[in-house]
Amino acid sequence: MLNTKKKPKNIGSYIVMALVVLVIVFPFYTLIMTSLMTEQEANSANFRWWPQMGFSLQGYHDVLFKEMGGVNILSGFFNTLWIYIPGILVGLYVSGMAAFAFAKMRFKIKGFIFSILLSTMMLPNSMSTIAQVILYDSLGWMNTPYPLMIPRMFGAIGSVFFMRQFYLTIPDDLINAAKVDGLGFFGIYNHIILKLSTNVMFAQFILSFMSAYNDYLGPLLFCQSSNMYTLQVALAFFAGPYAQNWPLRMAGVVVSMAPLLVFYICSQKYIRKSLALSASIKG
Repeated sequence: MLNTKKKPKNIGSYIVMALVVLVIVFPFYTLIMTSLMTEQEANSANFRWWPQMGFSLQGYHDVLFKEMGGVNILSGFFNTLWIYIPGILVGLYVSGMAAFAFAKMRFKIKGFIFSILLSTMMLPNSMSTIAQVILYDSLGWMNTPYPLMIPRMFGAIGSVFFMRQFYLTIPDDLINAAKVDGLGFFGIYNHIILKLSTNVMFAQFILSFMSAYNDYLGPLLFCQSSNMYTLQVALAFFAGPYAQNWPLRMAGVVVSMAPLLVFYICSQKYIRKSLALSASIKG
């Protein structure tokens, strides 16, 4: 006899998910609506769900074409690209070599060295700020992009750990066959491993670029000329010392967030694929 009873739906889980989505979406909605208000309405003490004085694009016009502190938001965006992207690309290549060494090469105290490197992930970056300022000042790198570019070229332990997880899934027979053909470890990495780790590399590039894109303290300390201000530093100049132009500030946030959000949405499948590959370690 067929069971005609319907299983009760899990209403509670849908309610919880709806509340979580609401908590996430509400700040974005408020951000966009405030950017479309007039300055008078945005500075009002009463909260409004909708611009009652009409939509205004003055905030977006000022963000795109007005200079604050001698810098425009578009120039800050391009400064972010040319300062960070070269260091990230070189750093990914170096991190991949280190990950390949920890995954497939055999040498003494490999586990100990890897443990020491992993332990540095638990230290906050702010602990080394004073030491970095003293070091870069002694090198004459202050007010130059070198403090933001050169250190990233040495790789990051987070990327090393992530890519090592993927390299552990590569069969040793493939590497041994390459050795028989006369390739050394550098040849194996450059001609074989890099081609197999395209998705993993791309996912790490996205995560590294998002971290650099949102960096505020580094450019503030080391790039003190207005012609080198990055996007996040440029946004800080849109805050007035006495009165706040909230549509201007919110429009700046929307404009700065849009490229990164579009880039992240378009590359979601690569991130998911790389996470699946890195998690598929055969025990």
